[in-house]
Amino acid sequence: MEERFNSLEEACKYYKLTQEEHEQIGKHINEIMMFGKQPQETPIAVIDIAPPGSGKTGLNGYALKQFPNANLIIVNNDELKPFHPKADEIAEKYPEYYIKVTNEESKRWTDELVDSAIEGKYNLLYEGTGRKISIFQRMIDQMRQKGYKIIVRAMAVNELTCLMSIVERYEGQVAKKGWGRLVSVETFYKAYDEEMLNTLNTFESAGMVDVVEVYVRGDKPTEPIRIYGNSSREYKDARTAVVEGRKQDRKSAVQYYEQTFSKAMKNYKNTPEEIELIEKIQGLYKVNDKDEPEL
Repeated sequence: MEERFNSLEEACKYYKLTQEEHEQIGKHINEIMMFGKQPQETPIAVIDIAPPGSGKTGLNGYALKQFPNANLIIVNNDELKPFHPKADEIAEKYPEYYIKVTNEESKRWTDELVDSAIEGKYNLLYEGTGRKISIFQRMIDQMRQKGYKIIVRAMAVNELTCLMSIVERYEGQVAKKGWGRLVSVETFYKAYDEEMLNTLNTFESAGMVDVVEVYVRGDKPTEPIRIYGNSSREYKDARTAVVEGRKQDRKSAVQYYEQTFSKAMKNYKNTPEEIELIEKIQGLYKVNDKDEPEL
């Protein structure tokens, strides 16, 4: 009879790696990510922060084009999750537990890769949601000691756009692999609301980093458009730029919903989690823009 876990705790315990397994995989990850990269006398760190579905991958591609020979180590916790030897099994059998179960290992691999990159003075791109400033404080202190120039870039994308992207990504995964991974509504808003905005504000107001920029989506994923820089000050501050950028994106989001998403979603709604996302998207579409709360 197939094993079936009734709680996250049971799944985490069952799929937990031994210390030896963790160390072997971590070493392999570092070798892959650092292969062919060259250390720098004055290294650069780019920190991309934005909620799921906003286009951080495109922002990463934009950064890559700015470094000769792609001499940049990209650190993304989500990209390290599949290194768990049972990642596919977990995602297929327990999609609701996938993120947290694999994160038990990937968060350590992420920290270890960051530490190795900074110690070696490699150019570094760190991708995250920006939820917890504590994650960045230690990292930035290490970077300062090694003489890094630190650039923070944030994406300003409306919640409606993000949630539609999350559902479309899931549907693409299901079509390709037979299963997919969803970000829940609750998890999304933890990254979208105050925590990300407060982290961005702290970066800028406390002078923790050298450059703070805000981008909106461009015509191509790897060609985002900058709407704010802390040197040019197009808005009062980065937080204001994100809020205003999200408002501007609302019109495009509504248009995309009407022309594309609303037609495609008739074939969606396969799981309770996806149904919850679809219902949230439908509710956001119906919202009168004048009723939207200020962040």
